[in-house]
Amino acid sequence: MRIGTTTFGFRYQLLDRARAPSLERVAEQARGLGLDVLQICENARPMDLGESQWAEVVRRAGDIGLELQLGCKTTALGVFRGYLDRAAALPACLLRVVLEEEEGRAPERADVDRFLAAAWPLIERSGARLAIENHFDVPSRVLAEAVAPYPAGRIGFCVDTANSLRNFETPEMVLDLLGSRALCYHVKDFRVDGDKLGFRVAGAPLGEGRLDLDATLERIFRHNPAPELFVENWTPGSGDWETDVREDELWLRRGLDTLKQRLRNRGIS
Repeated sequence: MRIGTTTFGFRYQLLDRARAPSLERVAEQARGLGLDVLQICENARPMDLGESQWAEVVRRAGDIGLELQLGCKTTALGVFRGYLDRAAALPACLLRVVLEEEEGRAPERADVDRFLAAAWPLIERSGARLAIENHFDVPSRVLAEAVAPYPAGRIGFCVDTANSLRNFETPEMVLDLLGSRALCYHVKDFRVDGDKLGFRVAGAPLGEGRLDLDATLERIFRHNPAPELFVENWTPGSGDWETDVREDELWLRRGLDTLKQRLRNRGIS
């Protein structure tokens, strides 16, 4: 079993392109936290790097014993192909994808089906695995139905414990729908504030919010005795860059400590 984070664990460091550290530096930070894996997602803009620059990031991560994975958010086949080529060359051969765009209408079932039909030959030739992340716009049941025709070992899910709340899907529902084909997990906590007139969902340090972490781990281990768990932050911003970067790091450290303690409670070190 391996523990990691994604570049959303360093959200505020990477938010401002002008102030963002190099990806080599982010990899060093992740390894300094004792992590095994770093999933470099679209917020870190990995495709902005040329081939030689990307090769240096991969080399540095290998030197310090950190595995890299890639993640993207797209429904455009050309963008997907670029990420897939780089992901397939990494040891994990895994690409996490969110099947949405930053702007425009939410994808429907037919859009997901068309994307998978076009993407599957590329995935098959590359030897890579695709982990589709449940997110805001596409219900988990739709994702589960859409991937059913494809091999489970090649197209599965990156299960996120908080992303589907906007679809009124609890973490338990998402794990039940997607857990049997999960290739990795984004574990993040949340809190719900409100009253009879409405509610607001916000982040919380892992183990300190509404997520039943022990029950979540029980469900995860029921499907996979050696899962890949990525601790993520959903840290509220203050508007001050330095404050937000510090708070992000604090939440990430607390979350990792909490996860490791809960795993030790299960006899897993």
